[in-house]
Amino acid sequence: MTTTGTGTGTEAVIESYQRRAAFARAETAHLARPRLLRGLLPAVDHVAEIPCGAGHFLADYARSALAVTLVDASAAMLAAATENAVHSGLSDEKTRRHLAYVQQPPDLTSVGLIVVPNAALNQLACQTALVELLMVLRAAVAPWAVVLAQVACVHPGGGVDTAGFYDPARQHGVWFADRWFHPEQAGGAVLRRRRQHRHGERLQIQFDYRSPAGSSLHATAIELALFNAADLRDAFTTAGFGRVRFLPGQDGMSEVLAAAGAKP
Repeated sequence: MTTTGTGTGTEAVIESYQRRAAFARAETAHLARPRLLRGLLPAVDHVAEIPCGAGHFLADYARSALAVTLVDASAAMLAAATENAVHSGLSDEKTRRHLAYVQQPPDLTSVGLIVVPNAALNQLACQTALVELLMVLRAAVAPWAVVLAQVACVHPGGGVDTAGFYDPARQHGVWFADRWFHPEQAGGAVLRRRRQHRHGERLQIQFDYRSPAGSSLHATAIELALFNAADLRDAFTTAGFGRVRFLPGQDGMSEVLAAAGAKP
């Protein structure tokens, strides 16, 4: 068994995803698409996922015949995303790859839509202040670009969004089976076990990947900072985004759509 620590520093997080890449393609296959994504794709010819992990919505981009830029700080995840892009029908000519930190993104000025998937902002905010992250992203994109982010939020009354990695209705602090895999598509794993914890405005999620024989192949954990709608709007506005729309989660993650240009 390999075990990744629970540290929230940037290098520790990247190392955890290096080891998790073998299971990532099977995991992202179950991820719910943002509700706003379908309506945004016809308006652009180039989309970026940052951080891309193993690639989240590649089939959607392929169906729209878009150019795609994949950005991730994990070489193993970026390799998995490249392979997944081929399986999703994206041509190599239309796929660009950048090994880079979100905190130091490549030039994205040719990209019309930047997708920040699967609560990546929540996890990144445990390493770098949210406003700082958004300011760096704003500086890397064109004035006409828009950013779409899936986020985990706390809502009035204390409710928390449901996600593929967290269910507020499930018992906390105990292990349970939450996903089954075909071992050929998940690094030999057939089962992902999960244990979830909430500490105020922070989540800690532990994962344990199991072999067909029942032994642990890999164990790891992630930490996420929970947001609320007002703080998200303030952070995007402070970072220089002009128009910010918040879509509360409905049995899923919330979404933020922000235009890089200033308000008219």
